[in-house]
Amino acid sequence: MKTAFRRAAVLMAALVSVIALGAVPAQAVTVALSLRPGCDGLDYTLRVNYILHLGYPGGSRVVIRYWGDDPSSDDLLVGPKEFFLASFQDIGFLDICVDSETLNEDWGEDEIYAGVRVFDAVTGVQREVAETNRISGDF
Repeated sequence: MKTAFRRAAVLMAALVSVIALGAVPAQAVTVALSLRPGCDGLDYTLRVNYILHLGYPGGSRVVIRYWGDDPSSDDLLVGPKEFFLASFQDIGFLDICVDSETLNEDWGEDEIYAGVRVFDAVTGVQREVAETNRISGDF
């Protein structure tokens, strides 16, 4: 009897927590960066693949910035680039053409990544922040 009561109390506490905090998915957006052959006469194409798991009724505004990863502070290489998603769930990619000079942001090997922010397009509230994988190379 005590065990059943204890389980019921734990379940009730969990339910109250979900109601109070709201049921939020673990991750609303999944992103990955890849380096592809150049476009528009430039050396490289940076492709951000995204999966938006959860959208918002008025759509989502997605902002991408491309960074050089450094020990002290990261260098903004390109961006921000913005696009709008009207659907609740979406899978796609965004390509940007860059030259090697843009990616060669410091001495030695360079590490680049993209930072992605998802906003509720109606309220403007930022809902999700994600970073892609790092790509290392001598550009």
